[in-house]
Amino acid sequence: MSDISQEAKPGRAELPSARRWEVLGRRPLYESKWVNLALVKVAPPGREPYEHHVTEVPDAVGVVLCNAAHQVLLLHRHRFITDTAGYEIPAGGIDDSESVEQAAAREVLEEVGWTVRDAAPMFSCNVSDGVSDQRFHFVLAQADRYAGPPVDEHESTSRVWVDPADVEKLIKDGEVPGALSTVALLYALHFQHV
Repeated sequence: MSDISQEAKPGRAELPSARRWEVLGRRPLYESKWVNLALVKVAPPGREPYEHHVTEVPDAVGVVLCNAAHQVLLLHRHRFITDTAGYEIPAGGIDDSESVEQAAAREVLEEVGWTVRDAAPMFSCNVSDGVSDQRFHFVLAQADRYAGPPVDEHESTSRVWVDPADVEKLIKDGEVPGALSTVALLYALHFQHV
């Protein structure tokens, strides 16, 4: 990776350090346990300060759940906010007293009715870092046993085990509309976790 003003050279280039934006203050507009909206006064390098809208959302977890046949469990559901329907991985918030792995196990049990084993973090990333501070933690887990109907059964129309090749097709065909699930599944497929 090189600066576009310079000719590209073979090999890995040193990355320049990012120029930091100075945060001058924060003015809350709305606050709840689920989401906060604030105006944050910032000064970009070489620019006049201005107020930028920031959505503050607690961290969350997303789980790529696999079975012994190397299939992935996906939920099919409607999202009223975007008025879209499609496939997703189990996901949700992380309680204050939970580790990422504990939150993953709880969310899988609540949303799909399975217990998990071998839950291990894959990676973490910011969801929409231009407007939100939310960070998602992605976990790979193995299905252990079916414990019964999920407590949060209302959150999905159906739950299905999907072969990896079919996961790729669902993504390609736009049947996985959410970036959270798309990123987690592509990561798991690329690094051969499924």
